[in-house]
Amino acid sequence: MLLLRLLLLFLLIFTCKNAIAKETKILLASSDYYPHYAHDLVKQGPVSEIVRQAFLARGISITIDFLPFARAYRESLNAHYVALVGGWYSQERAESFYYSQPLYSNEIVFFKRQNNEIQTTDYQELINKQLTLGLVQGYIQPKGLQESEFTYINVAHDEQAFKMLALGRVDLVPADRLNGLYLIEQRLPEYINEIDYLMPALELRPMYLLFSKKDPTSKLLMKEFNNGLAELKRSGEYTKILQAHFPIDVAQSEYQLN
Repeated sequence: MLLLRLLLLFLLIFTCKNAIAKETKILLASSDYYPHYAHDLVKQGPVSEIVRQAFLARGISITIDFLPFARAYRESLNAHYVALVGGWYSQERAESFYYSQPLYSNEIVFFKRQNNEIQTTDYQELINKQLTLGLVQGYIQPKGLQESEFTYINVAHDEQAFKMLALGRVDLVPADRLNGLYLIEQRLPEYINEIDYLMPALELRPMYLLFSKKDPTSKLLMKEFNNGLAELKRSGEYTKILQAHFPIDVAQSEYQLN
């Protein structure tokens, strides 16, 4: 595996884009994070398509293996895959990964039951109300949330968190707004009129492509990707991809987050 990576590095260094007779092919890892990227979305979702077209702009074709997140993360960390598609930033992760330019940002909000008259996102006010949070284990949470005095329950995945919210077992669930709305509509439609969310957003959290520092080709491949992403934005193709997957108002707001 290392020998193949070193050969790829050699080829990328000494072969300019216009002279590539045959596309370089690389393998990436990812997980399902609707509606941004997933194995069964159209073109595997907007994030996957942005990554695919950015690499293609540099003469590199990709295949994405969709795995449970913990495995995708571990396999990418150990350089069994060239990169992990769709990761948030943390200082801990930055010790092991190089981060690409941001793909676009997730809008993290508090979801709540519609009949709950909560109107604030201020942590201290919510703590004073003695509310319980549902947190997906392993997720990076908004700054200061877990360090605060909230009572919270860890759950295995987003769908479980939203079901517990609808049933009144937790009061708030921090999640990406589009991800939450998708899961409620597609997986939990019986609760679609029982859950809404609070604004303003807790934070705008960019997604990145993560390249393992164990892979000697990572820096070069990340440079190729970043250059390809810049080309997509200059050409307008980046915006077209977002508009093909999201309503225009959402796509434009997502685009403006970069």
